[in-house]
Amino acid sequence: MKIDVVQEHSQLNTRMHQLGIQPSISIADRGGIGLIAHAKFAAFEGEYTPAPCLMLTLCTKHIGRMKRVGDGPELDGVLRPGTVAIALPNTAATGYWSQTEMLGIAVNLDALSGPEKTITSEDLLPAASLLHNDTLLTSVMTALWQDAEIHGLSGAFFEQGIRVLLKHLTNFQGKQHQVTRCYPLTGVRLKQVVDLMESRLGEDISVSELAALTGQDVRTFTRSFVAATGLPPYAYFTYRRMEFAKQLLRNHQLPVTDIALSVGYTNPSKFAAAFRRFCGLAPSLWRHQNKSS
Repeated sequence: MKIDVVQEHSQLNTRMHQLGIQPSISIADRGGIGLIAHAKFAAFEGEYTPAPCLMLTLCTKHIGRMKRVGDGPELDGVLRPGTVAIALPNTAATGYWSQTEMLGIAVNLDALSGPEKTITSEDLLPAASLLHNDTLLTSVMTALWQDAEIHGLSGAFFEQGIRVLLKHLTNFQGKQHQVTRCYPLTGVRLKQVVDLMESRLGEDISVSELAALTGQDVRTFTRSFVAATGLPPYAYFTYRRMEFAKQLLRNHQLPVTDIALSVGYTNPSKFAAAFRRFCGLAPSLWRHQNKSS
């Protein structure tokens, strides 16, 4: 799915406005590589909003704890100025953080074309498995922040800084982690997982529940599921929900709020945001453009 960074930036600003957050800076790179934002955040507990971009966050003020559990690696530790956390693309999670100030950099991995090896979420799994207190990461992210405040996002400088960050993060696996061979989930186990997802489109489902069905731990299951389908479990589950929502939207007698409930969303605005993220249009507009014959 092609990522529209400008649209993602607009949605980010909308979410922050709804939460009463006034960012000190919020700029998108017109070249489509990513965006950068800095803001103060009150203590939070609940759902982390999944994003199609790689998210790099740098704590710039306050000391406190944070936790993230769900798709992708689990994070649990102390945030202090200079701490960097990573969230892989399309990974939904729940957790909390204490009062903090954060610099966030969203990176569209697909937009980083060039002679270098293409970087994938799989390459970043080891680095995303813990919080970093790393001088290079802190220095480069701070430099990008300071340059953006003065000059906006200069395409060449921003892209070069992102490449330095990603090279450092992908090399991390060679220092502390041994990469293991990942076999795609196949046969009966894959069918069992997909069938369970299909039967629960209107309910919640956890990655740990799916992993238990296959007899794997969460991380191994996530890797094997991605290898089989190309998507993390929760992203695939959301995709199937949106496909089911399309079928329901073709029935113009069904209110959008009822359709949201049918695919597991008690909050219609969250359903609309998820549908727009996967389908590119608001549910009502998609319905209008796809009238049943």
